[in-house]
Amino acid sequence: MTRNRLNMLLAVVAMVVVALAGFFLGVQPHLAQAASDRTDQVSVDATNRTTAAELARLKDRAKSLPAMKAELAELTTSVPSSANMSSFYGAVDSVAARAGVKVSAITTSDAVAYTAPVAASTAAGTEDSSASATDEATDEAPDEATPEPTAASTGAATAPVTDPAISAANFSAIPVSVSVDGSFDQALSFVGGMQDGARLFLVTTVSSSISQDSTDPAAAAATTWTFGGYVYVLTADSDTAAKG
Repeated sequence: MTRNRLNMLLAVVAMVVVALAGFFLGVQPHLAQAASDRTDQVSVDATNRTTAAELARLKDRAKSLPAMKAELAELTTSVPSSANMSSFYGAVDSVAARAGVKVSAITTSDAVAYTAPVAASTAAGTEDSSASATDEATDEAPDEATPEPTAASTGAATAPVTDPAISAANFSAIPVSVSVDGSFDQALSFVGGMQDGARLFLVTTVSSSISQDSTDPAAAAATTWTFGGYVYVLTADSDTAAKG
């Protein structure tokens, strides 16, 4: 091989090396950066779409915000965060005046902390009867398959649905008794007005008594109606609820 051919071969090899070095050192990093930028762009576009959808949802929810605030105010008045019994007494007097009855007595007791209801199982009470029924069925038809026991047949009770946010620490009931003097229709109007009032008043007992004025035998007998029940307090401070 002549010197000229050798020099030409070395020059070609040098050009190839320079081209490869230029690709890996100059072009390849830019290609990798471009690929990374495309991946980032896809991620950013997905995030923007998610954000836009959330903004649209929030804008739609914002339209109902006034109605939700009004509902919250109504519910807060129905079950306030403090006992506020003076306001309840004022409502009793106002409803009594509209119904035409006279309030003769209002009594309240200490607040009672909320207790979550517990399902009462009757499985033990029905175990013997179920066993007897199974034995009888076996004696009468020994070749027939015994049906599988169900929740109804075993007496298993379904647990009541409760809200974990409501507990004895923030919810309490205040026993209230209201006595009014008036006719049956007037008493009915009174208790209906209390049920429709802003403050929730759950009536659980109703009783009546008739009294005669001993100083005036000719006077008509008066009927006293007594309504017992509860008003409620929902607060994050258990001490506030217990004070009543």
